Amino acid sequence: MNTHLLRSHWFFWAAPLVIAVDAGVSFSARGQMDRLLEAGLLFDLAVLVPALYWLAYRQRQQRIGARVLALACVGIWLALQLVPEAERDLLNHVEPLRYAGIAVLVALELAVMAAIYRAIFKGGSVEDAVAQAASDLPAWVARLIAWEVRLWQRAWSALRRFTRRR
Repeated sequence: MNTHLLRSHWFFWAAPLVIAVDAGVSFSARGQMDRLLEAGLLFDLAVLVPALYWLAYRQRQQRIGARVLALACVGIWLALQLVPEAERDLLNHVEPLRYAGIAVLVALELAVMAAIYRAIFKGGSVEDAVAQAASDLPAWVARLIAWEVRLWQRAWSALRRFTRRR
């Protein structure tokens, strides 16, 4: 077994452990969940897990904030799933933060997509646009967006050729 891999990616065994313990506590306390337990679940899932990710990968990735925010939004959602609706108190007040976080993430993704579109439509190469966006997005997502841009370029060119013939 490669111990370097385990040491360098310790988040992927620590986070599931935290989530499993939280799920076990949540399922064992059904019907008896108090505010402290609800706050503990929320803290573990929305603060501790994203903080563990930040600690594990802060030196390897330049733009880690979006992923930490995404993990916090997922943590709030998971806490909402683990705490029964009748026993929610704190989570009802925190839930709008999840929607605000999702809105920020969507705005970031739209900005990256707009940058790719602009770079390609201004005559830049697809490879350069994908390489620039690869720091913000996974490489496969950047390639998929670039493919979509090329599709729209071809459709726009075909439409312009069609209208010139008339």
